[in-house]
Amino acid sequence: MKLHKFKRVYIISDFTTAALSWLLFYCYRKFLIESHIIGFSFHTDYKFFIGLFIIPLFWFILYYSTGYYRNVLRKTRLEDFGSTFLFSFIGMSILFLFLILDNFTSLYKNYYSSFTVLLLVHFSLTFISRVLITSYLMKEESKGNIRFKTLLIGRVDKLRQLWKELSTRYPEHGHEITGYIPIPDSQGDLSDLSIKKLGEFNEIHDIVKHENVEDVLIALNEYDAQLYHNIIYALNSSNVVVKVNSDLFALVKGQAIISSLFRYPLIQISRDLLPAWQASFKQLIDVVAAIVGLVLSLPIIIILVSAIKINSKGPIIYSQERLGRFGKPFKIYKFRSMFKDAEINGPLLATNNDKRVTSVGRFMRSLRLDEIPNFVNVLKGEMSLVGPRPERRFYIDQIIKLAPQYTRLLQIKPGVTSWGQVKYGYAENVDEMIRRMRYDLLYIENMSLYVDFQILARTIITLLQGKGK
Repeated sequence: MKLHKFKRVYIISDFTTAALSWLLFYCYRKFLIESHIIGFSFHTDYKFFIGLFIIPLFWFILYYSTGYYRNVLRKTRLEDFGSTFLFSFIGMSILFLFLILDNFTSLYKNYYSSFTVLLLVHFSLTFISRVLITSYLMKEESKGNIRFKTLLIGRVDKLRQLWKELSTRYPEHGHEITGYIPIPDSQGDLSDLSIKKLGEFNEIHDIVKHENVEDVLIALNEYDAQLYHNIIYALNSSNVVVKVNSDLFALVKGQAIISSLFRYPLIQISRDLLPAWQASFKQLIDVVAAIVGLVLSLPIIIILVSAIKINSKGPIIYSQERLGRFGKPFKIYKFRSMFKDAEINGPLLATNNDKRVTSVGRFMRSLRLDEIPNFVNVLKGEMSLVGPRPERRFYIDQIIKLAPQYTRLLQIKPGVTSWGQVKYGYAENVDEMIRRMRYDLLYIENMSLYVDFQILARTIITLLQGKGK
């Protein structure tokens, strides 16, 4: 409830400051620019009032599409400064090209001054309001009014030591302990600290999901490298913040990015695979590309809809449950390429010369036109343009038994296309899925916008060659 409440606070604040900055810029333009050219004339019309709504709406869409309103309870003032300045500059560049350049002026320097003034005014007002909200939330957390449901995992003696230090020396830690899970060879319990045992080590994933855990604190010895990796594998499909005790610093510094070192003896492990600005750009590109893709492919969509309807009975759009980021299920949309009830006897992967595929479906698959509706999933935030292809739980459960590292793929959004799809193609069985997975793991280890653009380029080449299945 609190998360949604403060999301609304940020949105209202951004909407208000965007409208105010536009109003101040309007005054600046009338008083200091146009008055020297056509004389002083300050008046408003319907365009002015429409702008007071449209401009803030533009900013809201920009911030929302780049993920600013996610995890509002975990923001920092430094993060506010960086993201606000970056996207203020991007947004101003867009507004400048589409709006300000249309304004009459006799001096080109007025364009530059207009851009600078609008950027500084918008950035200043937006950042000040955001930093006030963020500071308030940080203060509320330090008072204990905002707490995150937390699971302890590790050696009992280490967990005891950690919790006592947090409770006595750092009461503002912000964690609401739901329970603990000991490692297999750990002795003792935490009942005297009123912390209950929630289950066994091999139940981590299910417990995190059942207890709605938000944070996980790991306390191990420095030589517990394999245990640490096993815990991380189990948490890869869960959207939780992971923190470890300082004894593990030597272990994690070479394997994860340390995002923040708290006053208390905990190190937060960054599970983000891209820098924040690249992640925001990636999401913005996804939204823009999905809209453009749907618009440009509209003539093709009309033709395919007619062809599918004429070719065979059944729905035009086929939906199927897949697992997305952190194992969250969603419905993926495709143009139906198989006969109706093709999987009436259970899940079955597509193969070469698959008799379940219609003639129109075979053509669509060769060019991957059946995946055009995936753009809708991208707009809904369930998929990205580039990322591992989403699979069904039926197959994922089989893959994880043979290759536990597959859970790492669940750390990011699945994609319309992927490195595994480009280099390996479609998989016809679990063994081939595992072989394809290696390419996707390689992609995750080297994620960047540059790599995404390379994959998109290779995908276009593959489509032109008609190598789909």
